[in-house]
Amino acid sequence: MMNGTLLVVLAHPDDESFPMGGTLAKYAMRGARVELVCATRGEAGIPGKSPVEAAQIRERELRAAANVLGLAGVRFLGYQDGQLATANPDYVLTQLVTLMWETRPDVVITFGPDGISGHPDHIAIHHFTTQAFDRAKLTGARLFYIAPSEATRQGCGVTPSSKIAGGPVAAIDVNEYLVTKVRAMQCHASQNPPFSGPPEEEAQRLACHEYFTLARPVASQKGLTDLFAFGAAVSLPQGG
Repeated sequence: MMNGTLLVVLAHPDDESFPMGGTLAKYAMRGARVELVCATRGEAGIPGKSPVEAAQIRERELRAAANVLGLAGVRFLGYQDGQLATANPDYVLTQLVTLMWETRPDVVITFGPDGISGHPDHIAIHHFTTQAFDRAKLTGARLFYIAPSEATRQGCGVTPSSKIAGGPVAAIDVNEYLVTKVRAMQCHASQNPPFSGPPEEEAQRLACHEYFTLARPVASQKGLTDLFAFGAAVSLPQGG
């Protein structure tokens, strides 16, 4: 078992499961405290549903997925889906810095500069989280960005961007947690999860590694073996 706190700051319900559910399940099941901050409730994410109805559905789905993944908590910042880039930056940063001081994470994860899919909310939360991390000045903490890979292509349905943040890359082996990842993905039924069959069968189709780029501290490192410890160098492949 391991100690430590992992804080994940993302934009929408399902952002936690589709590109990186295996990693969250792995660290939660190994004993880390994994907390999720979600900027919106995905109000614009269900065609034909009002923002209020969609938010209720997607919050329920997210809480169900969080339970499957073993997350310690889920918090919402309360912004509208699709409008995060227009939010008052001082207010968002105050919220995030306060949460970081409260949770004292050893590791923070958010989207990279590409937002994986290029969604404006993803890119906005990338900028807000990076600035908040710098302001919080958490001793010894690390900030990682979700790196484009086969896992993000499978989960998010987009070809990985060539806009990859510089820095050492951590390759997280999630092979033992792929069934859990599929079950979490399937909790987001309103989003038509891409792997909708029996979890044990669908898990065999998923990439067995998820990748993260170290953004802070900005330093020359030989590489990473996981999110909490430095070790042997890894490279970012095109496949899983």
